Amino acid sequence: MTVRRLAPALLAAAALLAVPAGASARAPTCPAKAGTLFHNSYGRAWHARGSLYSCTTVYGHKRVVRLGPWKSGSKLAWEPTHAAWSVPAARGDRIWAGSTENGKRWLLGTRALGSSEARVQRLFVYDSTAAWVTKAGAVVFALEQPQADPEAIGALPSAPAARSHLAVAGTFGALSPTDLGRTVRLDSANEDGDECGGAADYRVTFAPDPAAPSTRVGITWNGGWTRPFCG
Repeated sequence: MTVRRLAPALLAAAALLAVPAGASARAPTCPAKAGTLFHNSYGRAWHARGSLYSCTTVYGHKRVVRLGPWKSGSKLAWEPTHAAWSVPAARGDRIWAGSTENGKRWLLGTRALGSSEARVQRLFVYDSTAAWVTKAGAVVFALEQPQADPEAIGALPSAPAARSHLAVAGTFGALSPTDLGRTVRLDSANEDGDECGGAADYRVTFAPDPAAPSTRVGITWNGGWTRPFCG
């Protein structure tokens, strides 16, 4: 198991173990901020003066970074190591994604459908992946370091094709975008690596058919990941 995907309880234990001998065992914290958008025991995200900021204490180190632009109407998905967010533009939303540890971004204002415009209903983030559902019911999967072609899980409208970091699963209208978003799940399998990097089969799955809610479809896409400040 790679360290970056440890369960929250193990992450907390790892943070305490990371404190040097002789130092206080008190874990670092991210203080309250005006404009807070999300917070939990591992950090927080907030906006100020048109920018999105993040503070994370993952692995026992406090990291504060400016992630990128933020506007009224933006949406955010945040976890201790990664964030994905949308920024409204004239005809559609632009998608950004990056590391909360070093601020490095791997999506920089990408159009929501890659080749065309769309507005985002909801975003998701997991490790070095992101996904979103558009207001028209499209599901999009994004991967930081693709190492193979994306493959379909179950029956999709067409075979998923990679467009740089993105693969579109299709557009699904049987559920409202809100209800479709409630079924989305990001995870990974076949992980291989160590605490500093590796690869996995990343997956987005969802249940688009209200008549068959247990039938999940989606995309699996092999990709790599690298942990900052490791070594």
